[in-house]
Amino acid sequence: MPRTITNKKSLREAAKTSSRRIHIVPTKEGWSIKKEGFKRSSAVFETKTKAIDGASQLSTFDGSIIIHKKDGSIDRRIKR
Repeated sequence: MPRTITNKKSLREAAKTSSRRIHIVPTKEGWSIKKEGFKRSSAVFETKTKAIDGASQLSTFDGSIIIHKKDGSIDRRIKR
């Protein structure tokens, strides 16, 4: 059975991961590149395609890029 995080303190701890994943997420300004576990964006782009290209340049490590849809759900993953 998967573990469920129920309180805010646990949610904050879960967000402080050392994961090597980068997320492409929609924002009011366009598409943001966010490293997992960080609150602030690394960069913001006008289009999703430009954000994916930017994330590919940032991800010089053996991580993955997780691309989200406009509604926030996961669209696809790119393994590096």
